[in-house]
Amino acid sequence: MGTVSVLLVRPLVQALPEPARAAFWRAADLTAPIVADDDARIAAGQFAVAWAEALRLSHDRALALAIAAATPPGAFGIVEYVCRASATLGDALRQWVRYLNLLDDAVEVALDIDGEHGYLRVARESEAPAPTSHELCWALVARQARELSTVPFRLQAVELAHPAPDDVGRYRAWFDAPVTFGAAHTRLVFPRVALEASLVSSDPALLAILTRAADELTRTLATDPSISARVKRALHDLLRSDDAQIDDVARRLGLTGRSLQRRLKDEGTTFADLRDAVRHELARRYLDDGLAIAEISFLLGFSEPSAFFRAFKRWTGEAPLAHRRRELAPGA
Repeated sequence: MGTVSVLLVRPLVQALPEPARAAFWRAADLTAPIVADDDARIAAGQFAVAWAEALRLSHDRALALAIAAATPPGAFGIVEYVCRASATLGDALRQWVRYLNLLDDAVEVALDIDGEHGYLRVARESEAPAPTSHELCWALVARQARELSTVPFRLQAVELAHPAPDDVGRYRAWFDAPVTFGAAHTRLVFPRVALEASLVSSDPALLAILTRAADELTRTLATDPSISARVKRALHDLLRSDDAQIDDVARRLGLTGRSLQRRLKDEGTTFADLRDAVRHELARRYLDDGLAIAEISFLLGFSEPSAFFRAFKRWTGEAPLAHRRRELAPGA
């Protein structure tokens, strides 16, 4: 389903009054330490819930516009800095399309050119959409283009596929352009010539450094193990210390127990199944290494050796000692 960087969640938290934040944490199944971790990512579904809850608690349907006005420079990390260091507005938008996965790999965007017009559009929507997040994205693009372009920038149209709010006028005033809700596409429309405008923040030397770093982060993200693999790796360490419950593993991974359960469900498994698989794998290894049954039972976190016996019989169809004798038999 994809994941989203917590850098996209922080503006939602900062837009809420302090008394409302406790309700936000509970509803979105998030914690302040998770959102403070620059490297943390959450499930796309969790991001959609976070947006819905932020809208509910703020009582502001146009929350995206308020966030866009208040967001300080650099809030979106290396992706934003790469865009700012680019030579032209067109280059900045191409870099944003290229590296968006570092912020949100559940959504795909594209930059199209057709005649005298340019289009920044959502090419693939998330399986768990957060429509108002697109409002924020387009509002930030419009704001940055106005502030950084060396020539006046003006949009020609804003198109959003989700239903309209009661007050569309706030959106028209912000974008200074026609705004259509319920459109066939989610996209920004602007003059093609605007892409050629230089940026006041252009820095070729810095851009070279930043793009190397962004490319390395992209490679890391592409090879990042699944949450299932990360859970199994944590269980290898935690089983012997009797800290192999779901909340223990979730804390180690920077998640809440509910978040971990949901992400494992998205991958078609459960915590209990993964713990069982790790125990089975380690049990066979420990038996082959000649460890005593009582010791193996302890290392795997079983309450008593009889519980280990029952589990091993379920895994293999034979008792642990029978398995060891068979494995050690000549010609085995």
